[in-house]
Amino acid sequence: MNDRRSIGRTRIAKAALLFFSGPAGVRSCGVTDVTNAGAGIRIAGLATPPPNFELSFNNFRTIRRCRLIWRDGDSLGVAFEEQNTQSDQDTKHR
Repeated sequence: MNDRRSIGRTRIAKAALLFFSGPAGVRSCGVTDVTNAGAGIRIAGLATPPPNFELSFNNFRTIRRCRLIWRDGDSLGVAFEEQNTQSDQDTKHR
């Protein structure tokens, strides 16, 4: 497989949790590599990953919103979505 990434990734082996809305719920996974822009994830037994979900390394004390970019078997490539700050959210509700 050709590596088409524009940003070099740091290889890691870290357990994490994914949150999917709907019946998939919360699932454990392994993160294999990461940058500020995205991550490589391994998750077994997930038939159809949704296009958007959340990732947490610390039991959901902090989360990263993710967008699915590619899938190859149990491996997923995700891009991190921009996080809204509290001031951004306050502005939207005015």
